[in-house]
Amino acid sequence: MLITKLSVYGLFGLWVLFITPILADDTYRPGDEFKNCDQCPVMVVIPSGSFSMGGPPVDQGRPYSEGELRTVLIPKPFAVGKFEITYQDWEACVIDEQCPTVKQDEWSKDNHPVVNISWKQAFEYTKWLSRKTSKPYRLLTEAEWEYVATGGSNRARFFGLAQTQVCEFGNLYDQTAQRTLKYGLEALPCDDGFDVSAPVGSFKPNYFGVHDMLGNVWEWTEDCQAILWRNAPTDASARVDGHCTQRAYRGGSWLSHPPKYLQIPDRYKYLGAREIDLGFRIALSLSHS
Repeated sequence: MLITKLSVYGLFGLWVLFITPILADDTYRPGDEFKNCDQCPVMVVIPSGSFSMGGPPVDQGRPYSEGELRTVLIPKPFAVGKFEITYQDWEACVIDEQCPTVKQDEWSKDNHPVVNISWKQAFEYTKWLSRKTSKPYRLLTEAEWEYVATGGSNRARFFGLAQTQVCEFGNLYDQTAQRTLKYGLEALPCDDGFDVSAPVGSFKPNYFGVHDMLGNVWEWTEDCQAILWRNAPTDASARVDGHCTQRAYRGGSWLSHPPKYLQIPDRYKYLGAREIDLGFRIALSLSHS
C-alpha cells in the first residue's frame, strides 16, 4: 500500500516540509507525519528516549501531588495523533456504523475536538481504525502522553512560560472565557481568543510537532486507576492491573484555570463518563521502528 509521508525538520527556527510517497513497510523517522487512509487522523512519529515522569514540588507544572520523579524509558519510536480526534474524524466511524452519534454542542464545528465521549467509545474508535487499516491503533499510555506533552524538554510540560504567554500554546480558562462565560474562576492573564473549545491546531505545537497537549479538551489514556503510581511500569506501557472501572485522562481543557492549569491531581473517571471538555487522542505502535 502506498501512503504519503510528511517530514518536518527544524533548522534555525525555520520549518521545512517534505512530502514523500513511501511504502507502508518503510522505516519512519522522528518528525515524519503520515496518514494510513483518507479518513485516518494525521500521525506524528515521536522518537524513543527517556524522561523523568512526575514533577518536583517546586515545579508549577507537576502532574502529581506527590512531587516525586521516576525515570521512564520510551524504548521505541511510536506515532501519536498530531491533533485531538475531531468531530469529522469521529463521523467517519459513525458512517461505517462502528461508532455512535454523539452530542455536538452548538459552539463545536467539525474541526473541533469531539467530546462527550466515554472511554469505552474512544477505545472502540481505535479498534475501528485498526480493523480498517490493519495497523495497531490505540490510546496513549499515561507515560507516553506525558513524554509527548514535555516535547523532549524533560519538564512537566513542553515549555516554561510566564502565565501571560500560555495562551500562545493552549486553550485554557483565560480572559476571553471570563468575559463571555463569567464562571468566576481564576483566569489566566492572557487572551487565547476562544471562550470554549477551539479548532484543533489553533495554537503553537510543541517541539515534537504535536498540538493541544495542553488545554482545549482533556484526553483519555489507556491506564487504569492507580493508588500508588510509583509502582507503575517504567517502560512506558500502560498500567492495566489497577482499578480498571476507572481510566486516566490528561491535559487540561478550556475550563482549566490557575493555579492548577498545569497540575493534574485528580485524573481518573469511570469508563462511561462523558464530559463537555473530555475527548481523546490516538497512538500507533510502529512495527518497523
